[in-house]
Order: sequence, then C-alpha cells, then structure tokens
Amino acid sequence: MTVIVASVTGAAIGVISQSQPATKVKMSAFSKDAKRVIAASGISGKATIIDGDSLTIKGTSIRLHGIDAPEFNQPCWNNDVKYNCGHTATAYLQRLINGQTVTCTILDQDAYGREIAKCFTNKNININAQMVLSGNAIAYLYFSYDYEQEQAEAKAHKRGLWAGRFMEPYKFRKG
Repeated sequence: MTVIVASVTGAAIGVISQSQPATKVKMSAFSKDAKRVIAASGISGKATIIDGDSLTIKGTSIRLHGIDAPEFNQPCWNNDVKYNCGHTATAYLQRLINGQTVTCTILDQDAYGREIAKCFTNKNININAQMVLSGNAIAYLYFSYDYEQEQAEAKAHKRGLWAGRFMEPYKFRKG
C-alpha cells in the first residue's frame, strides 16, 4: 500500500508541477501525501451551496478560487432600491448548479481550512467564471487575475452587481 501511495503521490506531484504554478498549501489534519493526492485528483459529487462563493462536496468545504461574492446579508442598490445581493448571489449559484455533479480542482487551502478550487458542472461550465460573468460575484483581483475578463464583460453589460451600487464584499466583511 505504501508503494502505491508513494507512486500515486509522485505522479501527482509531477502533474501538478507541470500544469500549474506551485502554491503554498497549509496542511490540516491530513498528511502531506494525502493532500497531494487530493489536489491531483480533485473532488467530485453533489454540492451543497453555502453562499455565493462557497460550497461543500462530500463534507469538504470549498471556496471558489479567484472570485468574491457578496456576503449572505450584504445589501446592494439598483435604481436606489435596496436588495440583498448576498441572497441573490447564493440563489444564482444554486440555480447554476441545479443538482448537477460538480467537479473541483483543488489549488490551495485558505486560513479557515477550506479548499480553494476551480469548479465545473457536469456540462463543463466553469462555475467560478460564470459567477463573475453574470455579475453575481466580482473577480477577487487581490488573489488572482483569472476572471478579470469576465468581470470587464459583466461591468460593460451592467450585469448583476454592476447594474447598481455595491460595496466590494471584502470591504463589507471588514465592517
């Protein structure tokens, strides 16, 4: 068994180093070898939506890489009418996934122990990109430029958040 884990881990490390830049992963209760195998294979299954940028699959907490959605109780304004854009973002993510199997490639782990991942529906829709393109999340440019173009398009077409006024979610969290 040790030989198999070592072989899989070695192969996974080779794949990771060739396909993406190295990232610093904070280790939790799992061993480093187990984390590398999970990162190489990702996770797939039915998702439970937590909010507009996080979900769980098989008990694993996942934060969607490169995006920041409004907090669940965050207000926004459209034509000076206040609405709960956090609820709107969460509902959009729920409709986008709509019970489909979700497959996530784990890239990193955040300070709260959540896996940071790029996730796709079984119809191969990039969930992270779609949340930004629809205007239900912003590109989290502090961490990644992966969804900068989707944000520019959402902004140009005044989709979602960009149709009115809002506070950037990370600023809202700071209070």
